[in-house]
Amino acid sequence: IFFLLVPIGLVIYTAFVNEAGGFTLGHFTTFFDQTLMRESFVNSLVVAVASVFFASLIAIPLAYLTVRFEFRGALLIQTLGVLPLVMPPFVGAVAMQLIFGRSGSVNLLLENAFGFKLPLMQDLIGVVFVESIHYFPFILMNLVAAMRNIDGSMEESAMNLGARGWRLFSRIVFPLSLPGYVAGASLVFVKVFDDLATPLLLNAKDLLAPQAYLRVTSIGIADPMGYVISVVLIVGSIAAVWLS
Repeated sequence: IFFLLVPIGLVIYTAFVNEAGGFTLGHFTTFFDQTLMRESFVNSLVVAVASVFFASLIAIPLAYLTVRFEFRGALLIQTLGVLPLVMPPFVGAVAMQLIFGRSGSVNLLLENAFGFKLPLMQDLIGVVFVESIHYFPFILMNLVAAMRNIDGSMEESAMNLGARGWRLFSRIVFPLSLPGYVAGASLVFVKVFDDLATPLLLNAKDLLAPQAYLRVTSIGIADPMGYVISVVLIVGSIAAVWLS
């Protein structure tokens, strides 16, 4: 109550109260009237969806390979796949800057050898790149658990009817493990949608979380827009979990 409900309740209360202390929706009208707020809202959605997409490209093959095939190193791959969760996101962003940044090791080597650089850490692209690598374990762990619970007789029946390879995976394995994938994907969406440290570190301030932080810390309660953004973030996160 005191460490979760009361603080969140105060944020919501501030977002819906005017200067006279009465109820108002005017702050939210102002939110959607401002070009910066609309752009930040769209950017946050795009970054979150893109991060889920690229995290899925990493997690789905890893989950399928380590669950459906027996080979040396499968346990090591699963262990390494969980390690990004141990590391704070901003630490990952610093590491990625050192390696893939404009003056990072990879780009310096590419410029010396081929005369070009990869813009992996620039603007929103850098946020998506870091978030995808950091949060794909959420999808990996849920998908591995879901695939291990699939009834083997379903795959055997499909194979007896001629299903192989991609058809077997797309028609049988992945649909049966879809609840696990959706659970992991919703977690990735929420974490990226609400993330503050990575965008700030990469100087990507046209997102909702950085905008809320900058307004609350620089102006405070005199400007309710930071609290309005916080309510939008809460509603967006709840909606993602509800949809999942």
